[in-house]
Amino acid sequence: MNDDTEVLCYCSGTTTGQIKKLLEQGTVDIDRISRITGALSGCGGCEFDLQALVDNYKATEN
Repeated sequence: MNDDTEVLCYCSGTTTGQIKKLLEQGTVDIDRISRITGALSGCGGCEFDLQALVDNYKATEN
């Protein structure tokens, strides 16, 4: 998931770029990301991809 325009959550239309922007601003709590973007509020199919983005971000920040 390297393309920032790639849709991560089809239910809300949230893109990978939107998630990355929140992560760069310090928002790493998945529940908060969900409340801001609407991701995870529909079918839940994006759960693993969202978790992977957050985990990868945290790993590169340490």
